[in-house]
This record gives sequence, structure tokens and C-alpha cells, in this order.
Amino acid sequence: MSRHQAWIAAAILTGAVAVAAQAPEPVPEALTQMIETERAFAARALAAGWKQAFLDYFAPDAMGFDEGKVGLAREQISRAPDPPSDLQLIWEPRFGDISGSGELGYLTGPVRNVRASRDNGRPRHSNYMTVWKRQRDGSFKVVMDAGINTPGAVPFAPGFTRAPQKNRFTADYDETTPPLGTADSLLNAELRRDPARAYRPNLTVFARLHRPNLMPLVGDKRILEWLPSQPAFTATDTRFSEAARSGDLGYTWGTYSRKGARGANEAGFYVRVWERERNGQWKLAIDVLQPQ
Repeated sequence: MSRHQAWIAAAILTGAVAVAAQAPEPVPEALTQMIETERAFAARALAAGWKQAFLDYFAPDAMGFDEGKVGLAREQISRAPDPPSDLQLIWEPRFGDISGSGELGYLTGPVRNVRASRDNGRPRHSNYMTVWKRQRDGSFKVVMDAGINTPGAVPFAPGFTRAPQKNRFTADYDETTPPLGTADSLLNAELRRDPARAYRPNLTVFARLHRPNLMPLVGDKRILEWLPSQPAFTATDTRFSEAARSGDLGYTWGTYSRKGARGANEAGFYVRVWERERNGQWKLAIDVLQPQ
């Protein structure tokens, strides 16, 4: 799992480097509702502790990754130890988007993990990413949560920034282009050969790459500069995909393994958020690795 373990090792992000220079995108009512729900979630965590807040705001079918196993997130959270009484987990949504149909979206932002009894009260930093889905009663609940520890506070533009919409898919759903699960599987096949070549045609200009213990890489140019130094994945497997009814936004998750920075084997789960462009092709908005 990700953020529910953040009191051991925090999880949030920063970044609006490429996005900040863009003119602000209008925020539709459904996205405003999702943002306000995230803020209420964060306020609940301060009032009642992260564990109770996660139980309150995660959907019954939300999935989580815990100790190398995938399972229902609420069950995993219930088994987790209660957080220390002096722990504060503080986060806020700073960047994200929602589907044209208004039922599926994502948010990301910085997190501070603070304990008065630890490190003289100095915060630990992380970057979170949540996928939200509207429920039958009209409320939004978390269906996926993934985060990374970062070496410092992750910077974002002030306030909230919506992902650029200029090249966004708006037509009727078109089955002549590969469905989301196929796009994810094709990317996985290429990642086992050459990560830089695999990601190059699959990134939005505002894409974010979240890797553990690194500051998030923001923007396709920055990501492509960094990727040649990275090893190929030894295994990747798509396990789940879901697209919005409007066919313009979706998410996938699966398993991966690769050689780590020091040659050790690294295995875990990935979570990807995809946005579909005007030409019908799926492109990555956020790609997160969650080692186990």
C-alpha cells in the first residue's frame, strides 16, 4: 500500500514546472467536488488519524499493495497498526484532472509526515497520487493510492492546476484505436527492451514520473533526458485497467521487476494514469513505481 504506510515513510509529490507556465484551465464542477473531497479527507486525517480517514474515504473495492501482495485496501488498512498519537500526515491536492464524463479522475500533491517526538519535529516529505471514482450515491471515493518518498519538499504551483486540455480527446469513444489495457500492455512489452524508447511516444507533455526516493520528474523533455541512464525492466505485467465512460481518461496497474540502482533486484507494483489525446492515442499523465 502507499499512503497508509506513510507514517513509516511518507508519500507525496510536487511539481508544476511544465504546467505552471500554461494559462489556467477552467475547473468543472465535478473536479471541484473531487478536490473538495480530497481536502475533507486530509482534514479528517488530522482530526481522527490517517487510519480512520483512509477507512472513511477509500471505496469498498479499492485495491492496495501491502508486503508484495495485492488485496482490498480497506482490509489491509484495518490490519495496519494504529498510528502514533503525535503523528500528523498533512497533504493537499495541487494538480490533477477528471474525465469528461465526470466520474473518474486523479489528484496529486505534496505530503508532510510530522512527529514532534522524531527528528526534532522536522517533517519527512513524500508525493501522493490518488485515483478517485464517483460512487452510486454521487460521492467520490479513492480507488487507488500510490506514493513515493522524496528527499525534500516537492514544489508545486500555487493553488490547484488542472492538466492542460488543448489536445484532449473529446469525440465519441472510438474502438478503432487500442483500448487502454492494450496500450498498457504494449508499453510494458517495450519497457522490457528499452525504457527510453518505450516511454518516448507514450508521454503527455506534462507527464510526471514518480520514482521512490527521487524528486518527481515533470514534463516529457525532463523525463526523456533521465531515462537513458535507467535499466530495462526484467518483467512487467498488466493486471488491471479502467477507462472513464467518456473514453478520455483512465488508469492501469500491474507488477514489475527490474535491476535497482545498485544492481539489486527490485520488484513491486506500478500505477499509471492515462489521458487520451485528440488523435485517439492514450498517453501517460502519471507513472508511479511502488516497490515492495
